[in-house]
Amino acid sequence: MSLRIILLGALLILSASCADKETAPSFDAKAAIDEIDLLRSQFEQAVASGDLAALGALVSPEAVIIQPGAADWKAMQQLAAGAPFPQQAEIKITPFETKIVNAEWAFERGSSVVTYVNPETGDEMMLRDSYLLVFRNDGQGWKVYREVASASAPPEGWPAREQQ
Repeated sequence: MSLRIILLGALLILSASCADKETAPSFDAKAAIDEIDLLRSQFEQAVASGDLAALGALVSPEAVIIQPGAADWKAMQQLAAGAPFPQQAEIKITPFETKIVNAEWAFERGSSVVTYVNPETGDEMMLRDSYLLVFRNDGQGWKVYREVASASAPPEGWPAREQQ
């Protein structure tokens, strides 16, 4: 009798699982990754051009961003005077993994390097970070929803192009 109950339970679970797969809308994860790749490229371009409106369009209004708390990052923030980056800054972003969870949520882990010229000294500054991003697609496209960044190296180490 207990074997029948176990088999019946397993059959019910399997049929519910199959029904969910049949009714779930199809989703193109490759297209979502392509959109996130484009968002990343647009972010790099907006930083380089100092276009705050373009940057704002790529980030959700509900975004929470935690930047590295290291002294050199705080110095850059001070020079930026309320903007995310100082004038004429550049950012190069290197994703290590991008995972699409579903049509609404995705995450990415990677590293970036920000370069800018300190207007007080004329020195070129280079700041690296590792990051974890959460993206949300609210029906208007993918946007940065959460970010946690660290001045610590990622487990893989810094990418070769960031070793300058």
